[in-house]
Amino acid sequence: MPLLFVDLDNTLVDRASAHRAWAVGYLAQRGADPALVEEMVRADGDGLRPKPEAAADLQRILGLSDEETAGITKVLRQGVLDNLRVEQEVLDALGRATAAGWTPFIVTNGVVPQQDLKITNLGLDRHVTGWVVSDVVGVRKPDPRIFHLAARQAGLPLEGAWMVGDAHDTDIEGAQAAGINSVYIGRGRSWPVGLPEPTAFADSFAQAVDLILGWRS
Repeated sequence: MPLLFVDLDNTLVDRASAHRAWAVGYLAQRGADPALVEEMVRADGDGLRPKPEAAADLQRILGLSDEETAGITKVLRQGVLDNLRVEQEVLDALGRATAAGWTPFIVTNGVVPQQDLKITNLGLDRHVTGWVVSDVVGVRKPDPRIFHLAARQAGLPLEGAWMVGDAHDTDIEGAQAAGINSVYIGRGRSWPVGLPEPTAFADSFAQAVDLILGWRS
């Protein structure tokens, strides 16, 4: 039962759309210019920027008070949770992988409880064997140790595992460092020139699963 490691944000769930939906609603709530949504999206940096930096940019963009700035990270995280959805095609793909003998296991950078809440609130916990969050285990992708820890937690060997993710510098680089195959979900982006390529490319998680299931079979 080989391991199928999967990223969470923008792989199993569309965090980018959830953040944008929150930003639109937040601007409307404040009576602010709706055009500011693009600046808010850039400040967020796909959720990868350090939160103090994102908060400082949001203060500038929105004219937040010091009190509002102190709480904006909590507001943003809750807004993402409130707007996050999981598509049926993702659940179906997880089901196909499981039926084919694979063991889906989430490997995600982030903080607890935010990542735990995403997984449990959306019912993903019923479709995967388990998950590791970098904040808990003390190492972050691309550090290959997080994959070894995940394999140990799953009780399965790392050999034969695949990683599916949307971030070249964490998901794919981490998989390469761990010596496992990988699928990069491009989300309309080109692969960075000069970097070692993943094993395969896909436009969606469902397509990534189908590529893995049919790989050299």
